[in-house]
Amino acid sequence: MFRFPSIYRIAQIVLDAIAAIAAVLLAFSIRFEGQIPAEYWPLIRSILIFGLPCRLFIHWLFRVYRQIWRLFSLRDFWAIFQAVSFYSLLLIFATRLLLPKFVNIPALPLGVAVIDWGFCIAGMTGIRFLRTYQVRASLPTSSLSSQTAKRILLLGAGRAGAQITREIRHNPHLQWQIVGFLDDDTSKLKRQVEGVPVAGTVNQLVSWAQRLAVDTVLITMPSAPSDRIQQIVNLAKAEDIPIKILPQVQELLRDRTLAGQIRDIRLEDLLGRPEIFLDFDQTLVPDFPSATAQIRDRIVLVTGAGGTIGSELCRQIARLNPRQLVLVGRGENSIFHIDQELRRTFPGLNLVPVIADIRHQTRISQVFHQHYPDVVFHAAAHKHVPLMEQNPTEAIENNTIASANLATLAEKVGVSTFVLISTDKAVAPSNFMGLSKRLAELLVSEIARQSQTRFLSVRFGNVLGSRGSVVPIFQTQIARGGPVTVTDPTMTRYFMTTPEATRLVIQGLAVGKTGQTLVLDMGQPLKIYDLAEQLIRLEGYVPGRDIEIAITGIRPGEKLHESLVDRDETMHNTAHPRIYCLAQKSRGDLAVQETVERIQSLINTQQLEKLWTLLSNNASTVARVNQPHNDER
Repeated sequence: MFRFPSIYRIAQIVLDAIAAIAAVLLAFSIRFEGQIPAEYWPLIRSILIFGLPCRLFIHWLFRVYRQIWRLFSLRDFWAIFQAVSFYSLLLIFATRLLLPKFVNIPALPLGVAVIDWGFCIAGMTGIRFLRTYQVRASLPTSSLSSQTAKRILLLGAGRAGAQITREIRHNPHLQWQIVGFLDDDTSKLKRQVEGVPVAGTVNQLVSWAQRLAVDTVLITMPSAPSDRIQQIVNLAKAEDIPIKILPQVQELLRDRTLAGQIRDIRLEDLLGRPEIFLDFDQTLVPDFPSATAQIRDRIVLVTGAGGTIGSELCRQIARLNPRQLVLVGRGENSIFHIDQELRRTFPGLNLVPVIADIRHQTRISQVFHQHYPDVVFHAAAHKHVPLMEQNPTEAIENNTIASANLATLAEKVGVSTFVLISTDKAVAPSNFMGLSKRLAELLVSEIARQSQTRFLSVRFGNVLGSRGSVVPIFQTQIARGGPVTVTDPTMTRYFMTTPEATRLVIQGLAVGKTGQTLVLDMGQPLKIYDLAEQLIRLEGYVPGRDIEIAITGIRPGEKLHESLVDRDETMHNTAHPRIYCLAQKSRGDLAVQETVERIQSLINTQQLEKLWTLLSNNASTVARVNQPHNDER
C-alpha cells in the first residue's frame, strides 16, 4: 500500500534533486569550459525534465531514501554508488544509442557523463555527511560535556571499537564520552579512529586510565583470547578500575547495536580454554542431515525445560524453527518463565508448556501420545551429589528408572531421535548421583540395540552458572564477605558454558549413531581453588586479604578429579573435529525391564546396600570410595 512520503523524506528527495541538477550543469560547463554550445541545451532540458525523475525513481528502487542521514555509513554510501552508477549507464545508453535515432539532438559527450557521475556521488554523499557531522558536532556541547557523562577508554581500535564510538555519539542518552583508544598494534599509535586518538598500548592501561581520568574501561576486542582478557582484567582490578566487555564474535547479535550488548566481565571470559562454537547447518555425515535440518519443521520435546540446560536447549532449538516445541517440566514457575521468554523472543513459534513429572508414566504417556514428538531431548535430572547421597532413592527413581521408562515410551510412539543428557560423574561413579546417570546411559544404550529409534547420550562436565553449581555458590559467599569454601585445594573439574553444552547436545544429531555416547573436547580441567580466586578478583577483591578461602574437606561421594572416559571405554573421532564418541564393551546381559523392576523393588523395601551392589554390578563400576552410612540410608 502506497504511503505519501514524510516531510523528512521529501526534504531528502529535494536535496538530491538539487545536487543532480547542479551536477548536470557543472558537468556541461566544465566540459565546454563555461561556453555550452546552443545545440546541447535541448539535451540538457530533456535530462532535467525526464532524466531527473528517472534518477530519483532509481534511488527509490535502490532504497536510498530508507537511509537515516544522521547515521550515514559506508553501507549507505554503497547504495548511492550503485544507484548513481546505474542511472549514468542508463543515461549513456539512452542519449548516445537510443534517442539520436528518434530525436534530432546531439549525443551526450562521455566526458559530461563521467563528470556528472562523479559530481552526483560527491554531492549526494556530501550532504549526508554534513548531516552526520552536524549531529556529531552538537553532542559535545550538550550531553558529552555534562558532568554526568562517563569517560570511557576503549581497548581495541578495530572495527568493533569504531562502531561503538559511532553508536555512542549517535545516542546521547547513554551519557558516555569516548576519551581514547588503547591497542596492541603499535602501527595504530598516534593515529585516530573516528576522530578519537589511539593513545598507547593495552599494557599501559593503568597509566592512561589515570591520565585521562577514566570512569570505565571497555574491552572492544571480540576475538581476543581468554588469557589476554584475564591479563587485562587483572590490570584493571588491581587499580579498582571498572571494566566491561563486548561479547565474543560468535555471541554478538547481528540485529542489535553493539552498545546494547556491552556487559560486565563474566567467568567464562576468563576460562583458559576458548569456547567451542558448532555450526548446526553443517552436513557432516552422509547418513545424517545437519542438526538444523533434523529440527526444522519437526516436533521437538524437551524434558526439564525449565532448568539451566533444558531452558538453554529450548532457546537454541527455537532458533532452528521447529514446527512445535513442547516444554516439559514439573516446576510451574520455571516452565512459566521459559515459556514467556520464548514467546517474547520468538513470537511465531508454536510453544506448548506442559507441567508433568517424568516419573509419572501415565501422565508422560499422555503427553507423548498427544504430541508425537520427532525428537526428544531428555534434560530432566537430579544433579547435586551431596544432596543425592542423602536421598539416594530419589536419584535412582528420577535419573535411572524414569529415564529408562521415557526411552521405552519414545520407542513405542516412534520418536526419531532420543537424546539423554548425561554427566562426567557417570564415569567410574563414586556416588549415587553419578551411578544413577551411568546406569541410565547403559539402559538407554541397551534399548537402542533393539529399536528403530536412534538413542544418543551426551556427556559433559560442569556447566558454569547453572543453578546450585559451584559458581553461584561462590558468588553468594563472596557477596556475604566470605569465606569461600573449597573442599580440597587440588580438586579439579571440567567446565563449559551453558550455550556450549547445549550446542554440543544439538550438534550430536548430526554426528551420533544410535547407542553412542558423545563428548566434547573440553580441554584441560580447572582447579576449583583457582576458580574461587578468579571469582574473588572478578568482584574486585584480593583473595586471602579481602576474602578468605577456607578448605572444608572432601564430602561423601565426591572425587578429587573427574574423567570423561571410563576404563572400559575407548574414545573415537566423529565427523566433527571437536566431538568424540565413546565405544564400550557390550554387556549383552542387561535386561532393561527386569533391571528396572529389580531396582524399584529394592527402593520400595529400602534395601539400600543391596541397591548399591546391584547398581554397581550392572554399571561395571569400580569399588565405591565412600561406603554408605547406615544412618544415612
